[in-house]
Amino acid sequence: MTQKESYLRRFRKYGVDPRSLKWQSRKAAEQRYKEIVSGVNFEGKDILDVGCGFGGIIPFIPSSVNKFSYTGIDLVGEFIAAAGKLYPEQVFIQGDYFARPLDKKFDIIVANGCLNANLKDNLRIRKRAIRTMYKNAREAVIFNMAGGYPQPKSAAKSNVWFADLKEIEKFCKGVSPKVTLINHPGRREFTVVMTR
Repeated sequence: MTQKESYLRRFRKYGVDPRSLKWQSRKAAEQRYKEIVSGVNFEGKDILDVGCGFGGIIPFIPSSVNKFSYTGIDLVGEFIAAAGKLYPEQVFIQGDYFARPLDKKFDIIVANGCLNANLKDNLRIRKRAIRTMYKNAREAVIFNMAGGYPQPKSAAKSNVWFADLKEIEKFCKGVSPKVTLINHPGRREFTVVMTR
């Protein structure tokens, strides 16, 4: 079963719900949205949300932000259709950003939970995704990943791959002059902010 098929199966079961996006609960999803937007100035920025799901991060952009431009991209057309109904003033695109990046740069690119799938050649795929986002961001890239240090074990049949936090941090520091890493050890995940 492909990633897209896996998400569609959950969408048919749960509908417009964080569980369709493979979050354990609404609270778990909202916690990650808050972490992604904290400490970054979104005022007047052009934002790309990779793996946007239903655009759930939009309400978490601080209320003090008066103006921003938002584009969400996701593999799953059903997610995009639902997001467009929820947030008709924003732009949503169906597509595989990492295979075919948009022909446009953005001030800030965020990726919340879309770098966790257990695939073949996990590390190479993550590095390519991070480099793609950074290349197309004018100011910052913010993403989270499952993992930690020491690297948690990923079960062979698990949907989630746990990254080695130190390995990802080292790679990011080789790409960006400024990297902030926030470890969430109790949750076996971390957030990375790369700025120019």
